[in-house]
Amino acid sequence: MIEIRLLGAVEAYHDGHRLGLGPRKQRLTLAILALEANRPVPVARLVDLTWPESPPRTAEHAIRVAVSQLRTAFRQIAEVDLVSQGSGYLLRTDPRAIDVYRFRELVQQARLAADDHTRVTLLETALGLWRGPALAGAALPQVQERLGGGLEEARLTALEDRLDAELRLGRHRDLLEVLTELTRAHPFRERLTCQLMTAFYRCGQPNVALETARTARRGLAEEMGLDPGPDFQRLELAILRNDPNLLPDQASPPREWPETRVPAQLPPSVSAFTGRAGQLRWLDDTTRELSTPLTVALLGAAGTGKTALAVHWAHLARDRFPDGQLHLDLNEYGSRRALSRLLRALDASEDDRDLDPEEAAALYRTQMADRRMLILLDNVVTSEQVRPLLPGIGGSLTLVTSRESLSGLIALNGARPLRLPPLSAGEARELLTRLIRPDLLHTQVEDLDRLALLCGYLPSALRLAAAEVSASRTISDLVTELEEEQDEFVLHAEPPPKPHGRLKLGLAGLHCNRTMRQL
Repeated sequence: MIEIRLLGAVEAYHDGHRLGLGPRKQRLTLAILALEANRPVPVARLVDLTWPESPPRTAEHAIRVAVSQLRTAFRQIAEVDLVSQGSGYLLRTDPRAIDVYRFRELVQQARLAADDHTRVTLLETALGLWRGPALAGAALPQVQERLGGGLEEARLTALEDRLDAELRLGRHRDLLEVLTELTRAHPFRERLTCQLMTAFYRCGQPNVALETARTARRGLAEEMGLDPGPDFQRLELAILRNDPNLLPDQASPPREWPETRVPAQLPPSVSAFTGRAGQLRWLDDTTRELSTPLTVALLGAAGTGKTALAVHWAHLARDRFPDGQLHLDLNEYGSRRALSRLLRALDASEDDRDLDPEEAAALYRTQMADRRMLILLDNVVTSEQVRPLLPGIGGSLTLVTSRESLSGLIALNGARPLRLPPLSAGEARELLTRLIRPDLLHTQVEDLDRLALLCGYLPSALRLAAAEVSASRTISDLVTELEEEQDEFVLHAEPPPKPHGRLKLGLAGLHCNRTMRQL
């Protein structure tokens, strides 16, 4: 999956890995083409925006070189194509791969939303795409204003729209601090000032609301030579008259769920979690904008640490899911029993939990509507297990782990796959170092790499090896034993890395055999 980011520093990521986009002018060339995605941009415009004053004689050649370098950066990415067209260039890609387009789409969805709860969620997601000023570090200030000025205005308007929706939901007390800071930063945006006046009035401080109005009037007159607009004046007069219409709409109270504990069912995170920085970043980036339900599938062979990664990331991200976190091991539950468990966690009645599967799935979707929850479904075997457990609307994430390909879930339900390889050699060594008692490490460091290789760099095998070392033996003794047992267990092993084209034994086969003996 390709992501091109313009709302902040100009960056591009493919499957969670950041691409090298080269120097500033090259990044600016990409930004201009991305802003006009699927439309040709003349070379003359690229030159004008890259050198707004006195372009060099070699400017057109420099643009061609920049495009050539960008083609190299994207050469193995099928979703992006940089093509020549007429006297310019065209960036051919899905516009949703570009954060600017996703921002605009979310803002438009918010304007059409049926209620303020949904509107706030959509606008929060849209605003969360911003990481700083648009095109930061790529465009000169005057060019940044030309290209990004409209985007900055759209950002502020979206922020004001969200604040209006939150005021309608009765959240005035929560907004006082942020509105105070925003009006300081943007003293001439009357809409923000009106929102702060409204919040103060609803908090029982009409005198402070009127003082805010007087300060804003004075600033507009002194700096701009203007009087406030009609909306400002009407609000000021309504505050003076103590107009009851300024109070929050009682028909739209703040959202309240039935009085029950928010589910927090995540298992404990594994100790000494190591590595997976790229995958953690991919999960963060992929789940940042949850205006609709999303399913992510962590896929990989046995022992690769799918569950450990899912649980570790879920704990890091739990604050983004304020309505709770659910967990099920689908090795233990069929879909019907799983639905019953989930409905129980959502405080459904006994009768509701005894519905037939279709009715139970429909009730589950109803319970999940407009909530922001994380649902971790572990050890999934088939796509059919998951489908009845997917929310229909809202901002929830379903995180699935499986050894299978789940191609049906990906193709038909839009699940985003993340395939998990073994750890790198460095990560495997670091995990062993963190797990094995320090007094057993200092004289046997040279054996760690051999042990990691014998484990196939699989996290579960590495943990078993570390436990055996710390319990009763030295690293070198375990390495020797595993090498001697290679022929015995090779048929049970997961294929580990082949650094020299030679199959080495991992501990995946040993894990099953020794665990059975321990039991």
